[in-house]
Amino acid sequence: MILAAVGKNGTGKDFFLDYVAQKYGFPMISIGDVVRELATKDGLELTRDNLHATSKKYMGEFGQTFFPEMIVKKIKESDAPNYLVSGIRPPSDIEIFRKAFGDDFILVDVVISDDEVRYQRMIARGSERDGKSVEKLRENDLHEEEIFHTSESEKMANYVIKNDGGVEDFYAAVDNFYETVLKPKIRLSKSQIKQTILRMRYIIRRIFCRHSKKPTQHELCRLF
Repeated sequence: MILAAVGKNGTGKDFFLDYVAQKYGFPMISIGDVVRELATKDGLELTRDNLHATSKKYMGEFGQTFFPEMIVKKIKESDAPNYLVSGIRPPSDIEIFRKAFGDDFILVDVVISDDEVRYQRMIARGSERDGKSVEKLRENDLHEEEIFHTSESEKMANYVIKNDGGVEDFYAAVDNFYETVLKPKIRLSKSQIKQTILRMRYIIRRIFCRHSKKPTQHELCRLF
């Protein structure tokens, strides 16, 4: 199961992923993680300018889909069968994950209906990247739309979670989403499957085979 989130700036998509990761114990990877890893590999200090230059360099050399493709590769090389992915933005990113993971890829659109509420929450958390007014926030939304086609990405989501209420309301909505959507899709890792098989063998030997006297039961127990 691979879970990602899209949405406008300030809707709480990263908050959503962080909450799921911390409460339910899923590993998480972001496009920013890959950029920082490559910048460090290139011997660069992790400044904003260097990270921007690194991103531009690798996308220039390998194409716009380089970073999501790197994340897909890292996930497939990992033993963890369930992953959260942060930083997905344009539709091309989504298409890469859908192609790689099929129905195991789940995309959530996190929404705040009122721009004023979204703006006030960004101010409360100390975010300055979206300007000092609701109008500036909307201008930045349009700028991101032109670059990343964010509205198309939101339309590609499998589910929508609204973040219009308080924090506890959002937690409740996410917990309900986990129970009804994510939990049935969770997969065991190879090591967990191995441990489960060993546990089952132990139980069978202890209950079924310990005092077995019938030849057929004895032969069957030898398999365990």
